[in-house]
Amino acid sequence: MMLARKWWLSLRCRLGVARWLAVVAFITILNVASLTSAQPQEANATGGQRWAVILVGLPGDESHADLFRETADAWQTWLTESLDLPREQVLRLPRRTQENDAAAPALTSDAIRTAITKLNQKLKPNDSLWVFTLGHGNYDGKQAWFHLAGKDPSAEDFGRWFSEVRCREQVIWLTQSNAGWFVKPLSRPGRIVIAATAADDESNETEFPHALATVIQSPAAMLDTDQDEKVSVAELFTAVVREVARRFQNDKRLPTEHAQLDDNVDGQGTEDLDPTTKPTPAKLDGALAKKTFVPLKKKEQAVP
Repeated sequence: MMLARKWWLSLRCRLGVARWLAVVAFITILNVASLTSAQPQEANATGGQRWAVILVGLPGDESHADLFRETADAWQTWLTESLDLPREQVLRLPRRTQENDAAAPALTSDAIRTAITKLNQKLKPNDSLWVFTLGHGNYDGKQAWFHLAGKDPSAEDFGRWFSEVRCREQVIWLTQSNAGWFVKPLSRPGRIVIAATAADDESNETEFPHALATVIQSPAAMLDTDQDEKVSVAELFTAVVREVARRFQNDKRLPTEHAQLDDNVDGQGTEDLDPTTKPTPAKLDGALAKKTFVPLKKKEQAVP
């Protein structure tokens, strides 16, 4: 300690006051930078906001109206209670009204386009956006459609509506029949697109949305297959695919849907992901989904 003190005093005498102060300032800056870089960074250190949109199409009959309401309720409850999303930033269209309220306005293409336009004005580059569709769809040999009141929107319409969304995290869950045809128009760098069906003749009513409603009620520990104490989008997708398969097997039915996940911007999804294999080459589907995590609240993140 004495030698170090003598060295500092000697250096101060040789440099003079002005140069000495400059040296002290420089060393201070180095120390602050070192301490800052050593601090652990939070997962959401970017300060971005999380948003979600639930789009519920025409049910077709009262039994499906009840089923869609129950499934959308499960999604909304999960997003607002289990996940770290503010209630006011989870948008549901059409808005949830009274139980069995037949007078509630049905969702239209204009309503979706307007909502996405307004939301895009609020979204910041560091924000996160998850979108869910629920309903029926068809493919007429040229176009795929999502069934709404009035004119049905096509896959290309969805592609245009979401083309200007630029936030850092985008996860789109398309759960209606013939959803696979929507993957290519919606495929963008940095975006995960999930469809309940392949881009094929898969027009039957889908199990995927209701399987998702079941899976999200599972404890985080059951979904965390790689045991990293987090649940990735890849892990959640794989769990839903397995739940869909279980439902078909239990009912002794041949599978009529093959879910797809696209995150490598080729517009072609993959059904069979191994969420425990890391890292996945960027050219293959699943690389981004394995690095994108379900924003569980802290109490849900604890793995017993």
